Amino acid sequence: MVVVVSIMTVGIILGFILKSKKKLVRLNDKLVTYAIYLLLFMLGISIGSNEQIMNSLSSLGLIALIVTTGGVLGSIVLGFITYRLFFKKR
Repeated sequence: MVVVVSIMTVGIILGFILKSKKKLVRLNDKLVTYAIYLLLFMLGISIGSNEQIMNSLSSLGLIALIVTTGGVLGSIVLGFITYRLFFKKR
């Protein structure tokens, strides 16, 4: 856990120091987006290759679908609200 917090702290400090380098910030934004896509893809592979999860999908039923849909929709709505409040240029 110390390693994770240390890496995050170094990243915050570097971000603060390098925030005036617009090209670097744009490159970082793209790299973060692609890293998230890659992580989601790898998570899908892990789930798809897990026999126990794949075999139990049919028994999870409607409640799992509702919880998942609610989580996704809630994330989208809160992300939109956060963007509007903090990041949209006025």
